[in-house]
Amino acid sequence: MDITNLDLNLLKIFHAIYQTQSVNDAAEQLHISQSACSHGLARLRDRLNDELFVRTNQKMLPTEKALRLAQSVLPAMQMLNEGLSSSVPFDPCNGEHKIVLSGTDFTTWTLLPWLTQYLAKHYPNVQLRIVNTEQKDPALLLEQGEIDFALGFEHKNEKENHIAHQVWLNDSYCTVACANNARLDGKRLTLDDFVSLSHIVVTPWNERTAVVDDQLAKLNRKRRVALHLPSVLCAPYLVANTPYLLTIPRIYVQNIEQELGLTTYQPPLPIPNYQIKIYWHKTRETNLKLIWFRQLLKELQPKAQSLLSSKATVPVD
Repeated sequence: MDITNLDLNLLKIFHAIYQTQSVNDAAEQLHISQSACSHGLARLRDRLNDELFVRTNQKMLPTEKALRLAQSVLPAMQMLNEGLSSSVPFDPCNGEHKIVLSGTDFTTWTLLPWLTQYLAKHYPNVQLRIVNTEQKDPALLLEQGEIDFALGFEHKNEKENHIAHQVWLNDSYCTVACANNARLDGKRLTLDDFVSLSHIVVTPWNERTAVVDDQLAKLNRKRRVALHLPSVLCAPYLVANTPYLLTIPRIYVQNIEQELGLTTYQPPLPIPNYQIKIYWHKTRETNLKLIWFRQLLKELQPKAQSLLSSKATVPVD
């Protein structure tokens, strides 16, 4: 597309409708009338010879051409906004600010108790929005500016040189079983027991295998799987009164093992420690709001790590 004679305000309208999936909401975001927004969309449709957005179930969904266009327009608009505003100091106490994160139920469980209480006390103008992105690639959403941070995902995105990260939490894995499991003595879990008993496996990102399976493969062993789940938080409740094993981060189990009648074992094979990381796109490294947020998490991290590991309640400083 030749943009020589293109009104760049139309790209602002495209960007707003893509993000909000609504002409009304886009107009409100841009502080223009709904009719002006609709007129701008009509002009862009005519220029590109494509509908761009189709109304479905009260939403404006992008066409294939709009999806392709968004891959260029969204990062460009983000960089332009940040470039124009980078000279203005960021003050979290002045004005309303929103930060959008993606994460699983477990990764947000490790973060939100600390963050929400701290923000409520010190920065009440900062609003958090947590989104579930299991149907989309979080790296792509970071690139397009639809989310500011992704919490806890690893996989191939960590190897991509346009994604940066910092560690939020370090933890080890443990294996839990029902305390009255007839196959176990409550003292030691052997590798033979581990592979012969059935397992509940948590794969929040729809992975084919979990880290345990990768480690077993190095030993030429496989385990039996009875149930795949997307959620860490509900998994221990399904171990209670069943013969199944479950291997998950220790910090979560230690808070509920007594209540559920579970016994915790050291896994009978080496498993790398679990790290929850906070990821962002490198094109937004200089965004002052996001720099402030990353620094805030850095300051909260040591106390969160210490108290989560010791079963302590969440304090507000």
